[in-house]
Parts: sequence; C-alpha cells; structure tokens
Amino acid sequence: MKTKKDKNKDLGYYIFQILRFPAKWYMNCKLNLHLIKNEARDDKGPFFITGNHVTAYDAIIALVYLKPLVKWVAADSNYDNKLKSFLMKLAGVIPIKKRNSDLRTIKRLISEVEVGNSIGIYPEGGRNWTGETEELIMSTAKLIKFLGIRVYVQKLEGAYMTSPRWGKTLRKGVINVSIYKMLSDEDVKNMSVDEISMTLIAHLYHNDYEHQRKAHVLLEGKDHAEFIERLIYVCPVCHEFHSFKSQNDDFKCEACNSVGHVNQYGFIEGDFSFDNLVDWYRFENAYLTDYLQNNKLKPIEIYEVIYRSSSEDGKKIKTFVNMNLEHDKIILDFEQKRKIIYYSDISEPSITFKNTLVFFEGTTRHQFLIEPFLHNNASIMYIKDVIKFLKGVN
Repeated sequence: MKTKKDKNKDLGYYIFQILRFPAKWYMNCKLNLHLIKNEARDDKGPFFITGNHVTAYDAIIALVYLKPLVKWVAADSNYDNKLKSFLMKLAGVIPIKKRNSDLRTIKRLISEVEVGNSIGIYPEGGRNWTGETEELIMSTAKLIKFLGIRVYVQKLEGAYMTSPRWGKTLRKGVINVSIYKMLSDEDVKNMSVDEISMTLIAHLYHNDYEHQRKAHVLLEGKDHAEFIERLIYVCPVCHEFHSFKSQNDDFKCEACNSVGHVNQYGFIEGDFSFDNLVDWYRFENAYLTDYLQNNKLKPIEIYEVIYRSSSEDGKKIKTFVNMNLEHDKIILDFEQKRKIIYYSDISEPSITFKNTLVFFEGTTRHQFLIEPFLHNNASIMYIKDVIKFLKGVN
C-alpha cells in the first residue's frame, strides 16, 4: 500500500518532470496551443480532472499544464501495443474495461486518491467523431461523488478542426486550452449524483463547428477530406448508403457523382446540403434508424479483415476473416470454418482508435480492423451503427 510520502514519487513522476517542458514545446509546435486560463496551475492534488475528448493528445496537453502526474484512466484496448503499453504503465495510466465497471480499477482509484494522487477521466469514453461532445458515461458522476474531491475541467476549442478522429493528417490551426475548477470539494460533498451529472453535461458540451464559425481559423495542411468516409455513410442527395470515396481535400458519392470539398477552414462545400459533420451525422443516423425500422438490411460484405478475439479463459486468435453482415446476424468466414454471431448476442459495439470495431459476444471480445482504402471504402461508423440498431430489434 502506498503512503502519502510515496505519492507522485515513482519513476514515472521523475521522468515526467524531465519531459514536461520538452513535451510542452513539442505540443505547441505540433498543435499551436493557446492557454486561456489554468486554475489548477498550483494545485498539488488530489483532484479529479475531466474534459471534452477530441484528440489523441488530450491527456498530454493537460499534463504539461499540471503539477502532479495525473493518473489517467484509459480503455484496456490501449494496451494492445507493446510500446504504448510500456509508456502507459510508466505514466501510471489506469486500465479499465469499456464494457463494464471494473472493480479492480475502482479499488485502484480509491488507493491513488487516498495517498494524494490526482485522477483523470474523459466521460465520453473515447474521442468524439463529429466535433460535438458525445453522450457522457454517467457513472463518472457517481465516481466523483464517491471519491469526494474537487473537479477541474480541461476545455479544448479548435481541437477537432486540428485533428478530426476520422482524418488522415493534422491540419494545424489554434487549440484554445482552458483548465478551470468546475466543482469544489464542498460542492462534491453537498451535490447529488444527478446534480453532478447535469453539471458535467453543461460544462463538457462543445461544438467545434460553432466555435470555428466565430474563430474562423485557417487550417494548415493537406488531405482535409481524406478518409471522411469513415464517418459519413448516407448521401444527402440520392440517399444511397456506404457510397463515398475520398481523395485529398475532396470526396464524392459514387452512386450519384455528387461532390464535396473540405475547405481550409474545415467546412464542407459542394453539392451536399450540410457544411459540417455534426448536422450530417445527425441526419444519417436518423435516416438509417428509419430505414432499418421499415426495411431489411442490404448485406454488407467486407473481405480480408484483420481479426482478433480474446476470451476470459485466455484464448486468443489473430487472423484474417471475411465479414458478412445480414439483417439478423454476422457471418465470419475463416479459412476452414464459419462462425455465426446473432445480433441479439452482441453487447457494447464501439469503435476504438480510428479504424477498429469492437464488440462482445458473451465474454468473448471480437475486434475488426476496417479501413476505407483496404475494404472498398467501407464506413466503420455505418457498420457500428447498423450493429447497434439491429442488436436491439433481433
């Protein structure tokens, strides 16, 4: 068991102190950070920090402005890569399973706070896809209440325009960073879980397109539309599914030949009725829901997909698979066998990183790497949304 004397004094802490200023210089060069305010500058902890989750650099951005080495909570899928796993362990990152509350993780969080360490969690569960804050995991409010420590928010503006999750490259603009106190220790003590939840929702909400309309920041870089088909999957012109192809700053619907262009301010120009991806995704998600309520899914076939699975008994598989999605089931064709997974047996479909579809079948974790340039312009968001809807009706 750690003691107060031990807090923040492990190897990771000392390495962090050495790397803090080089990391801050690198982040500024790469992302053009603009610090608006930092109310946690002199706070040694313990405290809880949260924020809107947009880029792969969000936690690092927070760390370069904070005194303690915050113990961030991250999905256990981040530990698939050996180098990344080593670095995250060195930094004291706390792994958690996305699909359910992990008792070991909760105990670890309590232990860290008891010895004076600070905790960081992004309640969206992953980086948002459209530039608008996604639905929050409301168990975060219960955790804040349980831990009973003050809460800071790291609010990022311009981060999505700089690094949209679906994108191929960074497009350097300006990222405004605001770190401020959302709740004092006394607030956490006196507020109910519901009140903390509503406060989280109010403070973490952000629409980066609304911000960009006012800020009008020029975005340097190239390939502004490349891989946009990871996210968009219904054409607003002809209503065809899964028909987009991108190249450089442009993309088109191959069904009706309508063309779009992502300009140097991050907005969409051309033949389509939406100039932003927040409104586009709202439209396509509603359209897909209505379509599947009244029609059977047109089968989706994806070949030579990198596939991994793992189960609680330690059995792991890594291979290639042909993936066929039908209206009531998913068919996986391996080299010498076939597996059928019914939607009713699926739980927690989600996307990890930019290109990895994950879901559970009982205690077995299935993982598929899906890329537009490998799989006939496949939209991973389309596949996830199809599974999410059909698992509730079959």
